[in-house]
Amino acid sequence: MSGDIGPASLLAWLARLNARVVLGSIATVLLALTILVLLTSANTYTLHADFADAGQLVTGGEVQIAGRPVGTISNLSLTPNGLAEVTMSIDDADLAPLYYGTRAIIRAVGQAGVDNRFIQLIPGASSAPMMRSGATLPLSQTTGIVDLDEVLDTFDPKTRAAVQQLIANSSQVFAGSGSHYFNSMLSQLDPALDALDGVTSQVAEDNLALGQLVRSGATAAAAVAGRSTDLQNAVSNAASTFAAVASERSQLADLLTRAPAVLTEAGSTLHQTADAVDALRPDLRAIVPVAGPLRRLLTILPPTLHRATPVVGELNTELPSLRTALARLAPLAGPAVRALESTGTAFKLAMPILVGLREYGSDLVLGLFNGLGGLVSGPYTSQGHYAKLNFVQSLQTLAAGLGSQLLTKSALVPGVLDVRTKVYARCPGGDAPPAPDGSNPWIPQQDLCDPADDVPLSVDFP
Repeated sequence: MSGDIGPASLLAWLARLNARVVLGSIATVLLALTILVLLTSANTYTLHADFADAGQLVTGGEVQIAGRPVGTISNLSLTPNGLAEVTMSIDDADLAPLYYGTRAIIRAVGQAGVDNRFIQLIPGASSAPMMRSGATLPLSQTTGIVDLDEVLDTFDPKTRAAVQQLIANSSQVFAGSGSHYFNSMLSQLDPALDALDGVTSQVAEDNLALGQLVRSGATAAAAVAGRSTDLQNAVSNAASTFAAVASERSQLADLLTRAPAVLTEAGSTLHQTADAVDALRPDLRAIVPVAGPLRRLLTILPPTLHRATPVVGELNTELPSLRTALARLAPLAGPAVRALESTGTAFKLAMPILVGLREYGSDLVLGLFNGLGGLVSGPYTSQGHYAKLNFVQSLQTLAAGLGSQLLTKSALVPGVLDVRTKVYARCPGGDAPPAPDGSNPWIPQQDLCDPADDVPLSVDFP
């Protein structure tokens, strides 16, 4: 500060300093209150619920879950659409937050008083999403309470007068000899009323589903009413059916008696059918490749059968004659069987001969067609045709063949003229000198021929 300080200036400076101190104190108090409110509200879970009627709820009333207090009613207000909005503060941190699907029900501790109403919460499933603090339960998830005066207000004047007379004369009911029985009836009626109250409470809790059920029932009833004629016909037909079944009750009884055995056999048959299907499965797979040719066959088959119809008709015409002929062959059955048996025996005995004919067939053919002289060709010259004979047989064997009628079994000149007689068991190809490659003679069986009767190799080397 500069200059002289007068009394007025000093008082003005002190006033400004005092105002600053007061404002600072007020700001500090407000900050502390704000922090306190924030800390307090951070631990409180708030939930709103809309009711059609507040049901005589009061601020400070209890909020319970499963009979245990978990909070209080912090505020009651009216929504713009005329519903009662109840604000609940949940103090139990273990239950907050709640899940969607939570329901709120107004309950009463007793029938008397206006401060005995509380709200019962039924938490939703934990698998549903969580509701943040400040969420609102809609009217479909809340249930109010019905007061006795509301019930009495529904009575007309005549009914109310009758109720008043009943109450006025109730002393006569509770006195006298009938009081014991009446009280006994009331004691037995109390559990039934409790059970009925529980049922009605459960129905009231799910009034939305109940409304849907009533509407669906009304729709179904209307649909049935519109089909009254069909319904009558169905009832008449059902009556006729039941009458017909009743008239066959003896047969039905017999059927039911035999049914167990039939079902047992059917089970065995189905089991065998399953085995058959397993066995047929490879065959069914094998049918697939032949499906194409089979389709073509089935395409050709109808016209073929159409053309074969006259032929089949003619065969049917000839069947009587064929049947007569076959009947006449019946006496020949015995001789034919004996002939077949003899033929079989003959074939069995002729098997060695047939084997020999098969093995010596080539020698027989060559001997018949080529002859002893070999092949004959027919060339052509200016003088005309002429024949040319090519000898393929050794001269020694030719000479031996010509002299075999005069000579003995021993060779006349060993190494030159091997003339032999009584040669009966030559092997196939043994009537010619042995080939250098060993292709002849061929000895198929040891008992079929005698290699000693074959032409020796020495005939090629005189």
